[in-house]
Amino acid sequence: MNGRLEVTKAVSDGRSRGVFDLSAHILRHAIVWPSRAAIVVGASALVLMMGLTVADVVLRNLFAIVVPGGMEMTGLLLIIVALSTLGAVELDNGHIRVDLVLNALPEFIRLPTMAGGLLLTFAMMVVTAGEILHQAGYLMHNRIVTGVLGVPEWPFAAFATVFVLLFALAILSNLMAVLAAVGRLRDPRSAIIAAVWALGVAAIVFLSFFPDYLPFDMPRQYRGLFCIGLCFVLIFLGVHVAAAMALTALMGISLLISPTASLTSLGTTTIDVVSDQTWSVVPLFTWMGLIVVASGFAEDLYRSAYRWIGHLPGGLASASTIACAGLSSIVGDTLSGVYSMGSIALPQMRTYGYDMKLAAASIACAATIGVMIPPSIAFIVYGMITEVSIGKLFMAGVLPGILFALILILLITVRAALDPELAPRGERSTWKERFGSSAGTWPIVLLMLLVLGGIYSGMVTPNEAAGLGVFGALAISLLMRRLTVEGFRRSIGQALRLSAGIIVIFMFATAFSRFIAISGITGQLANLIIGLDLGKYGLIGAILVFYVLIGMFMNALPALVLTVPLFFPIAMNAGFDPVWFGVIVVIMVELGVVTPPIGVNVFAIATMAKEVSMYDIFRGVFPFWIAFAILIGLIVLFPQICLFLPSLM
Repeated sequence: MNGRLEVTKAVSDGRSRGVFDLSAHILRHAIVWPSRAAIVVGASALVLMMGLTVADVVLRNLFAIVVPGGMEMTGLLLIIVALSTLGAVELDNGHIRVDLVLNALPEFIRLPTMAGGLLLTFAMMVVTAGEILHQAGYLMHNRIVTGVLGVPEWPFAAFATVFVLLFALAILSNLMAVLAAVGRLRDPRSAIIAAVWALGVAAIVFLSFFPDYLPFDMPRQYRGLFCIGLCFVLIFLGVHVAAAMALTALMGISLLISPTASLTSLGTTTIDVVSDQTWSVVPLFTWMGLIVVASGFAEDLYRSAYRWIGHLPGGLASASTIACAGLSSIVGDTLSGVYSMGSIALPQMRTYGYDMKLAAASIACAATIGVMIPPSIAFIVYGMITEVSIGKLFMAGVLPGILFALILILLITVRAALDPELAPRGERSTWKERFGSSAGTWPIVLLMLLVLGGIYSGMVTPNEAAGLGVFGALAISLLMRRLTVEGFRRSIGQALRLSAGIIVIFMFATAFSRFIAISGITGQLANLIIGLDLGKYGLIGAILVFYVLIGMFMNALPALVLTVPLFFPIAMNAGFDPVWFGVIVVIMVELGVVTPPIGVNVFAIATMAKEVSMYDIFRGVFPFWIAFAILIGLIVLFPQICLFLPSLM
């Protein structure tokens, strides 16, 4: 009843609000509750997926019994888990975008550009929903069922259609809100720019369906380059990364083959990706890390590290580095490390009179260990794109992660020893206090052994290790009474949101990779590089420089998705090991999270260290580039740092 009154009031107040404001309000109100219901459905599917995974592992290893259809049900449930929160994430403006250029534009250009990007994204999601619905109809008409249990597949594709449509409606709601803001400017220049964007979007969509109407003759070899260039332009103008890649695949394959082929590719690859049970590692590992943080285990780890090395020069900063390394073995992403360690360590370093540039920069850089020590979302992404063993990639990151932590600690200690005012020593703890604090870290140690030990021994796959990790984290935190009902609810909701933001990109990354393969761009790029006669290590040097440059303007995940399909074939032709190359690439894209002007880790830590400007934090980060340079140099000179553990599997 209250909802109806609100809508009625909004309608009666329409003149004062304006048509776009009113439309945004009504749309948002209409999809809030369906989006919340979708989250409940997704949470239920995630819990069931975890339960199936754990049951299969336990029964198989203890009783030699395989859960019938466990893998196929995990894949079907993943469709719901991966897509259920797309709309909710969009309502919170949480999808991955590169808005550096957008934010630098004056408002009369920025707002209509945002509107144009949202219009393009809306169009692509409507097309995607239509193709998924067509796929659902095909599955239903042909009565296609799973191989073991005979479960019909079409209802899950229908769920996917509903979730993508909710996503499209959330985009439309945000589009109406931005258009309302454009209207309030009362600037004819903004109206002209918005109209140009609308015409541009219409032209792009039209050419995607009717490529024969291309107004100028473009040779085949340039059509692929044109679409790639358009993709990068759209991404840098703040268009959703997923939508930019979807458009590139749709338009590119249409121009190179036919509209039918591009639409078929868009419909089939999206369902194929989100029903691939390998992707279950993303929501499960993310959920495990959030449970660990919510239960306070990260704080216990930091306190233990401080007891052991807090008395050294810069000991508090070094303790946060050790804690980040330990937390990374559970969490798997950098931002979780920044937020958890920042909230714990920054107040301590502030109390002890640390230079806050060093304090903030040390946490921002230490959190990057999260991409090296498994479970690592970046390694999962690289493995899915290249079909390299994720288990071997996980093991390959262990020694580089530990080595990087040691290099960071050494760098902090040397700097603090040379300038004691930069980072004063903490008090020295007794041996009893040290061992007593170590006893409190057993939950993280146990989870680390459960995950890494299971993968290394070959007893479980990374997917199964993720399920066991979640179950272990839940069991330990509940037995210790460290996880509240609210903490559990918040952790599973956030896991779904974070996973949706990642997997939606890879819904379209597969179609994007297919376009790259069809276009022949990798072959052209390879021939160009070979013609430069750089040599094997000159080639890797050029690739590293490229990643430094692209990392300055793009976050790690989009950088991986866009560049790995281009550089991986070239690196393989040059004779590099795919696992070794994966470690190098992941380290380099992670360097971007502490590199201006994007530097998402710096932005995150700046929200907690408000007394330090981002400029000063970036200045504090630059000395830590030495650690990255030393690590890369050692891995290039001694590849066995990466390859030793995988070779034993």
